[in-house]
Amino acid sequence: MVVKQVLVAERIRSIPPQFSWVDQRLVREGYFKSCDPLALALYLVLLTVADAQGLSYYDDRTHEDVLAIL
Repeated sequence: MVVKQVLVAERIRSIPPQFSWVDQRLVREGYFKSCDPLALALYLVLLTVADAQGLSYYDDRTHEDVLAIL
């Protein structure tokens, strides 16, 4: 079993009441407009594989393999 550890506890994101998969603040404040498609794809991958603390069971190599497909 993989043991995960939070690196900086103060950076754990709290889930807002209007929770959705994509942080609505990023949409409302227009942040996505300044991102290129690869950055958006990476964000989607990280959202998909993260647990409640934002940690992923994927190792760096697996993330690289997923991004290579994009």
